[in-house]
Amino acid sequence: MGKLIAKTAAYTLAAVIAAALILFGVVSLAAPSAMASFTDALGMDGACACYSVEAADRSGATDDLALAAERSYAAEHYEDAAVCGTRLLGAADFADYCALRDAATAGSSLIGGSYAQYAAGITASAQYYIGEKAEALSTATDALGGGFPQNNAVVYLVDAAQGKGDVSFCADILSALEGYSPSAEDEGEFTDFLAQLRGYCA
Repeated sequence: MGKLIAKTAAYTLAAVIAAALILFGVVSLAAPSAMASFTDALGMDGACACYSVEAADRSGATDDLALAAERSYAAEHYEDAAVCGTRLLGAADFADYCALRDAATAGSSLIGGSYAQYAAGITASAQYYIGEKAEALSTATDALGGGFPQNNAVVYLVDAAQGKGDVSFCADILSALEGYSPSAEDEGEFTDFLAQLRGYCA
C-alpha cells in the first residue's frame, strides 16, 4: 500500500511539473511582455532582457524598444542592445517619447541628462562593446545635434572606451571632435571635456 501511495504521489508530482512547464512555455510564446515583467520582478535580468526583445520585435512600439534596449544593456546583452537601440533612435515618435521620459526621469541618478542622450549613449556604447566602433562613433556624434549637453552620448561612449583602457579609440573620438563647434551655451562644457580627453590620450 505504501509503495502504491508513493508511486501515485510521484506520478501526480510529475504531472503537475509537466503541466507547469507547458503553461510556462505557452505564456512565454503568447505573452513575452508579461514574462518580461514577471522575470524582472524576480531579478532575472538576462531572461527579462530576452523577453523584452521578443516583445519589442512583436509590437515594434517605441516604449517596448526602449525597454528592450535598456534591459539588454543592463544585462550586458550588447548585440541586442545595439539593435534595439538603433531601432529606437530611428523611431518616428522618438522625440515625443523622449519628452515623456524626460518628464518621468527628472532628477534620476541613472539618467543624468536628457533621455535622448542616454538612449544614444547606451546604443553607442553597446555598438562599441560588440566591435562596431565606427557605428558607435557615428551614433554618439550624430546625437549631439549641434550642442554638447552634460552626460551626452559622446560622454557615455568615452566612458565605455576608457573602461576598456582603449586609448586608441579615445584618440579617434578626440579626432572626430577637434573640428566640432557646439552652441555657445555648451562651449564651456565642450572645452573642458576636450581638455580632459586630450590629457587621457596624451
